[in-house]
Amino acid sequence: MKNVLLIATGGTIASIQTEDGMMPGLDGNGLIQRVPALKDICNIDTLQLMQLDSTNIHPAHWVKIAHVINENYSKYDGFVISHGTDTMAYTSSALYYMLENLNKPVIITGSQLSLTEEGSDAPDNLITAFTAAANGPAGVYLAFYGRLIQGNAAKKMYTENFYAFHSINVPEAALLKNGKLSFNPDYTPYTSAQAHYNKPLTINDCLDTNVIILELSPGFRPEYIRAIVDSGCHGIILKTFGAGGIPGRESDLNLLPAIDYAIKKGIKIVAASQCIYDGIHMDRYEVGLTALKHGVESGEYLTTEAMLVKMMLELGKK
Repeated sequence: MKNVLLIATGGTIASIQTEDGMMPGLDGNGLIQRVPALKDICNIDTLQLMQLDSTNIHPAHWVKIAHVINENYSKYDGFVISHGTDTMAYTSSALYYMLENLNKPVIITGSQLSLTEEGSDAPDNLITAFTAAANGPAGVYLAFYGRLIQGNAAKKMYTENFYAFHSINVPEAALLKNGKLSFNPDYTPYTSAQAHYNKPLTINDCLDTNVIILELSPGFRPEYIRAIVDSGCHGIILKTFGAGGIPGRESDLNLLPAIDYAIKKGIKIVAASQCIYDGIHMDRYEVGLTALKHGVESGEYLTTEAMLVKMMLELGKK
C-alpha cells in the first residue's frame, strides 16, 4: 500500500459546535479515525499544521504548506491537505504554481458539513482525496463531490450545495466510480512546463502580496484606482465587464487615464471577466482593445484565484 501524509489545517471538515458557532476542533487523527474505509486505501500519517477556519488562511500559510510537503517529500507517495472550502481555490492555485517539478499527487479537500454532522459530505471527499493521493497522477488537484479538479481551475460555486466546486474552463480531471478514479478522456493530464520529473522539487515562495482584486460596476470612478495605486499596491486583477470591457468614454467615468497613471508607476494590471466561464477576450470589442493598448494584460482563461497567485509570484521574483 502507498504511504500518504495528511496535512490538516482545520476548516469546516474539522469543525465542532461551540457556543460561538462552528469552529475547527478535530485534529488530523480525529478525521482519519471517523472514516474507517480510509485504512483500505493507503497507509496514512497525519500532521496537524494549523487549526484555522479558511477565512483566516493567507499567503504565509500557503508557504508553510508547500514547505511541509517539501520536507516530507521523500517519505510519502502522495499528500492530502484538509482545508476549509472558502479559500480552498486560492490555496489549490497557490500550490499548483508554487510546487515546481512536482512528480507526486498533492490533493486538497474539505467539506460543506463537518465530519461530526449527520449526512456530512466529508467521508466521501476524504475517500476521493486519498484514492487520488495513492493512485492518481502527479500534480495538484482539488477533490470534492467525487470529482478531481486541476488545482488552478477550481472555483467554489455554492455555499451549501455538496457540488460546491466546479472546474472553470478546464475539463474535470476524473470521477471516483466504484472506488476507482475514472479519468476524463477530454482532460489533458498535468503536463506543465514546471513538471521536470528528473529534477528535485522546488518551492517558489517569493510572493508579493501587495495585490488586489478590484471589480468594476456601472459608475465606477477612476479615483478609486488612483487611491489603490497610491496606497502602495503593486498589482491589480481588474474584474471587467463581459469579455473585457473597461469604460473609456465619459470624461468623469473614463478609467483609462487612471490606468495610465497606474502603469506609469509600474503597477501590473491584469483583466479578468466578471463572468465565470469562457475566459476573457479583449481583442473582440473596442472597449477591450483600447484597454490593451493602454497596457492592461489579459488573464485569458484563468480563474481570478489563479490570476492572483500568478501575479503574486511574478511580482515576487522582481
